[in-house]
Amino acid sequence: MIGKKDGAPGLGVSLTNKAEVYREANTFCREKGLEVETLHVTTTPANPGRLGSTELQFRCTAPGSKARPLVKESDTIIEIRNR
Repeated sequence: MIGKKDGAPGLGVSLTNKAEVYREANTFCREKGLEVETLHVTTTPANPGRLGSTELQFRCTAPGSKARPLVKESDTIIEIRNR
């Protein structure tokens, strides 16, 4: 996993930061003769007083291996309240 805070001020998601995280992952895998397989990506947009960030969970796989689907995040959250 690679995580990186975006040092640029502003609002929204920094595509430069996201690209740099992918570049680091590609370099890491390429040195081993492998390719990046993305498992999960989390991007947190920048807001006033908070830097944005990108986290990439990946693994290195053999070139041409079958790609697996990305891990899907839950679209529903169930909250249980005990009284």
